[in-house]
Amino acid sequence: MSFLRYVACITVCTGLVCAEPNIPAQPAGAANSQSTSWLSKFWNLPIIRLLKPLVNTLEGLEAPAAPVADIPAAQLPPCTIAPIPAITDPDALAFESRKGSDAVVDTGNLNPGAAKALTKLQGLVYKVGGSVDVKSAYRPPAYQAHLQAVWDKWRVLRDNDQPQCQDLRAQVQQEFTGHHLIITQRPVNSSDHTRGLAFDALVSLPQQARLLKRRVTLDLLARMSGVRRVDILHDPVHFKFIGFRTSRRA
Repeated sequence: MSFLRYVACITVCTGLVCAEPNIPAQPAGAANSQSTSWLSKFWNLPIIRLLKPLVNTLEGLEAPAAPVADIPAAQLPPCTIAPIPAITDPDALAFESRKGSDAVVDTGNLNPGAAKALTKLQGLVYKVGGSVDVKSAYRPPAYQAHLQAVWDKWRVLRDNDQPQCQDLRAQVQQEFTGHHLIITQRPVNSSDHTRGLAFDALVSLPQQARLLKRRVTLDLLARMSGVRRVDILHDPVHFKFIGFRTSRRA
């Protein structure tokens, strides 16, 4: 029983220490009776003086704050597909700067025979009430290589859905459509365009077009002009100069 009494006494004393009021300092000259009150005597008991520093220390302890996780914002890995190589050739740069405009069509550097054939084809088509929209003629070799690079890059990126590659994909798609490339027709290494022997043209003819009371087709008019479409299935706008030995007089 003495042990239990001891524990109970310690518990009560600790509770009183925790509830200690803030006693203001007594003014000088105060009566000795106030300083020797029962409460002052209680606070001066040895056991209370022993417990008071321990209780004050415990009250001063605070639970450590939970650590805040420093998680950086998620960053996408870089796209592993290289961009289109930069154009460095001056002639190719001049073509690229005029991309999408009629000024990019260079008929002045066509082979003289090819230039004459283009003029003749335009005249024949106009005679039957049609129209000719020339999209491309002579191309510098470096510009042809650029078209190849754009075509190759779009073939790699067109089905790519990686978030980190979408900016590059949009850029290549813009280049691809701006050059009027066809996904089924890769620009060749050695082109008729770079040799000045070909041009690309959208030709429209009226139904049952006739020339000198004779029904004509686009391919007949092309042969009469000294050119022909060498790959109608895959590249129907491409006309190559073949010479005038098989042409007919209109």
